[in-house]
Amino acid sequence: MNKNDIVIVRILDLPGAGGGCGCSDLSGKPEYAGRVQQKVAELKAALETNHPGKARVEYVDLRTAPAEKAGELGQLLVTRKYPTPLVVIGDQPRFAGSILVPKIVKEVGNALLIHNSQGG
Repeated sequence: MNKNDIVIVRILDLPGAGGGCGCSDLSGKPEYAGRVQQKVAELKAALETNHPGKARVEYVDLRTAPAEKAGELGQLLVTRKYPTPLVVIGDQPRFAGSILVPKIVKEVGNALLIHNSQGG
């Protein structure tokens, strides 16, 4: 399997950036980082179970990735158009504000079906 056969799921995060209603923004709270890392680990495990070797998860903290932060997707969080974290599947932003493991696994499955039907 080559690199093109793998669906990449990127979790773009900008803790403290908020978005939406400030009253419900937990991204600046100390427990936020642990919760996000736990969900990232759950997502990695679920993808490996459901799509072994066909998906990869990358966590990107935009505070330490200036190029990503300046990019089009990073700016969605910087400008607070979307709440953090932003889940990007392939090159498309799909979910914002939380890491919904079952929905992401389903979307990755759909992306793999599309890729396979196109002769990939």
